[in-house]
Formats: sequence, C-alpha cells, structure tokens
Amino acid sequence: MEDNSTTPMEMRLSEVPGMPSPEMELTYVTAIPMNGSTFTQSQEVRIGLNVPTDCFVDLKRAYLKFKLKNTGAGTCQLDPLIGGVSVIDNWRVIGGTGALLEEVIHYNAMYAAMNANKSVDTVSSIHSQTEGASTNPAVGLKINANPTDADIANTGLKALSTTNEFVVTHRPQSAFFNADRYMPLGFTQGLTYVSITLCQNETFGLISAEDAANASSFSVSEVELHLPILKPGPEFANMFRSAMSSGVPIQIHSVGIQNTQQSIPLDSSGEQTLTFSTRKRSVKSLMNVLRKNADITDKNRNSVSGFVNGGITEYNFSVGGMRIPAQRIKVNYSATTGTDKGELLSNQQLALGHYSSDLRGICSQTRTVGAKTGGVSTYLQDAENANTAIQSKCQFSLDLESYNAAFAGKNLAGQGLPLVFHCNSLATGAQDIGALLCDLYVIHDVVYVLDGMTGVITANS
Repeated sequence: MEDNSTTPMEMRLSEVPGMPSPEMELTYVTAIPMNGSTFTQSQEVRIGLNVPTDCFVDLKRAYLKFKLKNTGAGTCQLDPLIGGVSVIDNWRVIGGTGALLEEVIHYNAMYAAMNANKSVDTVSSIHSQTEGASTNPAVGLKINANPTDADIANTGLKALSTTNEFVVTHRPQSAFFNADRYMPLGFTQGLTYVSITLCQNETFGLISAEDAANASSFSVSEVELHLPILKPGPEFANMFRSAMSSGVPIQIHSVGIQNTQQSIPLDSSGEQTLTFSTRKRSVKSLMNVLRKNADITDKNRNSVSGFVNGGITEYNFSVGGMRIPAQRIKVNYSATTGTDKGELLSNQQLALGHYSSDLRGICSQTRTVGAKTGGVSTYLQDAENANTAIQSKCQFSLDLESYNAAFAGKNLAGQGLPLVFHCNSLATGAQDIGALLCDLYVIHDVVYVLDGMTGVITANS
C-alpha cells in the first residue's frame, strides 16, 4: 500500500524500491524552433527540448502551439476533423545522440482517424476551439467531385481568407509525449528534439470549385512547444544519478504508432491482398485507413480526413501467417440490403481499447443535414463514385492484444512474418473512384530505455 514515504507511480523510473518521495518544483519552459521562425510547405520544423539539468518533463501535459497563415490567393477551409493540425505531415522525435525514438508518417491522417473515433460534441467544441476543426464535423463532405460553396455551406468548416491567421494549439498524439512516467530528459546525453515535416500546399486545406483558379499556400510561424518541468531537490537528483551509475536501466513504457503504406490500383475489384512491412515485437492492434491517392495533393479535395470504404465488403488480416479472424469481418454498406457498420465499429473500438467505455463516441452522427434532422450517419457511405462521393468516417481495424500489459501483442520481429491485409472490394471501389492509398497504422508497445552509464536514451519496440 502506498503512503507518503513511497515514490509515486509517475516517478517509478526503475523497479528499485525504497526511494524517498521527492519534493518537486513545477516550472514551465517554452521551446522554440532551432532552424528558423517561419516555415512553408515540405519544410522541417526542429524544436529542441531544452530541459534543465537534473529535471524531469511531464510530457503528457505538454502542448504545441503555432500560427497558421493562409498565404494563398483565396479562401481556404481547414480539415473538418483536425483543422490546422493537417499541416503536420510527419512527426519524429530524435534522441540527443541521433537515435530515432519515434516516427509517425502521415501523422495528420492518423490524428484524423483518432478524432473520428471521438464524439461529435468533443470535436465540435474542444478541437474546434484549439485546432480549428469543424463545428459540424459529422457531415459527410464531398471529396471526389469538386465541392462547391453550396456543398461547404453547412459543414461548419473553419475558413481562412487570404492573409488571415489561426492559432493552433495541439496536444501531441505521440508515444514519446504519452509515456506512463515522467521523462528524465535532464539526465540524458545531448539535446532531444522534435522534427516536424510540413505537408504540401495542396494538402493543408480545401478550396471550393468556385475558387479553383486560386493557388493554395500556407505558412507556419511562432511555433512553441510548452513543457512542464519538474525539478527535484539535490538529494533526490544525486540519488537518481547514483542509481543510474550503478547500471540500473531506466525503463519507461508507452504505446507507439508506425505507419506503413500500400495502394489499391485503379480499376481493381474483387479479392485484394496487400502486404505491409513491420518488425515490431508487440503489435497491439491494426488500423487501416483508405483515401483516394490523387486527392491527397489536390487543393480542391478534402485531403487529410477524406476517408473512403473503397467498396470493401469484408476483410481480415494475415498476422505471422495466420488469418485473423478466421471468419472475415463483414462490411456491407448497401442501402437496400442493410449495413454491417456495427461489426466494423465494434472492431474499431476493440483496436483502440474503447470497447468497454461508455465515454467514447464516433464523429459520424449528424443532427442536421439540409432538410433532414437527426438520425443521419456518415460512418459508411454508399455513394462512392467519381461524381458524388462523400467521405466516410470508418477504418478497417483489428485488435491483437489478449491482455493489457507491455509486450503483450503479436510478435512480428522475426523474418518471414508478414502482415497482410485481405479484402474483397466491389467495382464501386477503386475501379470507380480511382487508385486508393492504404495507410496502415501499427499500434505497438515501446519501451524507452535510459542507459545509466552513458545517459543515452533509446527506443525498444
């Protein structure tokens, strides 16, 4: 039983018992980019985590803040689910000695998938205020036909006129920033930094067909990463360094996300087999999102959260040579024969660990769409063709964890253990709307290990 003489859970950086409860002084540090002040498309924003010596960082309470400016010739609407966070294409965390601690490619699409699995109230209130998400995010925005001003009118999108700015405040959806314990960055060697690669101009927002002649461009400035710093007294700091120098490894657990990609070619239908590459030792779950490939770099399309179901009627995965589940998950979206969206959603909730929670939602149930009031779902869309397609909110997911513990999922670290997505798609999929990009997000355990002798932090996953 814990009392005031034991170390709190957040400070148990090793399994060595008996360390006294330290007095911690809370301060805040604002980290700014090391490589410039204003950034544009495809550029890197490098932010050093300047943590004072002998200090810890409460990264769960850190947040990123930047000013997003529309430098294009006309009005641009931000993404309905994540707003200005759409400019973050790739997210990396680099250790002080150059070791890659985390990398999430297409971070913006991953974050949009996560927000699609939140309630409409959460996205339309908190994320609308902090990130510029839509005030009516459940509406199915057109993605393949050029959307007109009339299509956009009732979607509640955040509009930025030319030269206008919006201040984005974002809590990173990052393994490094959501670890189970405080990060002892004040005890590590070198300077750990966050590397953000910005998206292309055509990806960051949506321009309607009426403004199609206008160029799309943006800039990012006044980037700040706010870090809560915890400074212990000198006695605890010396004791912690003594524990490090004795060779005790400092281990911090988190859950990371790796992106790997494949495509469904144009004019393909029927059975599809997509092989992905991953070598993670503890794969907890899989989340596959589909987007039309050509839309990602099209200024007149919803590039980031423009998810489609691709005409898929059923799917499963081969994990280490074994089909999981043996009976495929049904994805029937026909308006005449009924839908299996409940089964699809149940597997999504299982994959994200939301299945037993009554506090989670899905951002797909609209209240008002034109003359219709209530009861309209945009989770699965059956109008996927070149002229009328509108976005879905679904992902094709699978849970692989039998119990909730570190390194408890499927081990795919060995050679000859591929990860394969098997699906059956109708002609209304890639054959009708175009080639599809499949972003598979592998959710896995990761343990950050601080070597006490060298002060080097590495990621073990």
